[in-house]
Amino acid sequence: MTEPTTLASQPNVDTSHAAVVVQQTYRQVFGNRHLMELDVNSSIEALFMNGDLTVQGFVMALAQSDTYKKLFFETNSPYQFVELNFKHLLGRPPHDQVELMNHVRLLQDEGFEAEIASYVYSEEYLSAFGVDQVPYNRASESMVGGRTLNYTRSRVVDAGYAGYDSAERQSKLLQSLCSGNSPDVVDRKSVGNANSLTINWTSRRQVGANRRAVQKSVVNQTSMSATIRSILSQGGKILSIAKA
Repeated sequence: MTEPTTLASQPNVDTSHAAVVVQQTYRQVFGNRHLMELDVNSSIEALFMNGDLTVQGFVMALAQSDTYKKLFFETNSPYQFVELNFKHLLGRPPHDQVELMNHVRLLQDEGFEAEIASYVYSEEYLSAFGVDQVPYNRASESMVGGRTLNYTRSRVVDAGYAGYDSAERQSKLLQSLCSGNSPDVVDRKSVGNANSLTINWTSRRQVGANRRAVQKSVVNQTSMSATIRSILSQGGKILSIAKA
């Protein structure tokens, strides 16, 4: 899983930093898609750089743009479109089929713009990101005290830095939401530890003869839940989970 990048910007503070925030916001909202020059909205960027838009307002404008509509709304089913909206705008997958269907109905009843606004102007968005922070993948944070199932669902929609969001990546998540089962987060054939996951974590207790600031556990997906419960029971904190 890609490491979460948290960036924040207040208007008219630091132009060079604001430019980095603009780049990260494009990457988050458009799922790491490479955009052609005609797809980039320079007028919206200018409003943000001038301090007329907060990061929240910038996210809203990009997500309601014709480019976003063309790339994600017009090329995907309503279910896949909603899945991507959760990822791009709230930094997580839908919790369950009920949440997914509520947004599909909203999309059908009130339209594209209302569906986008329901994320960006939600209490969850403000609680997680406020008005000045770029949304990011919150899966690693939600692991502590949360459900492992939500992490594995986040993994199947994470395209990574070298990839970009596409309809094909959403099929496993949709199947998982409908069945209630955990999706397979490893797509390659097993060779040695190829199907293993590495959990990086910290602990308040002494671990081994030499205390290390960050511990590592290499596990299979089937034993990941038990391993995480063990780490949390000894006061540990999950830092990241990635392919071994």
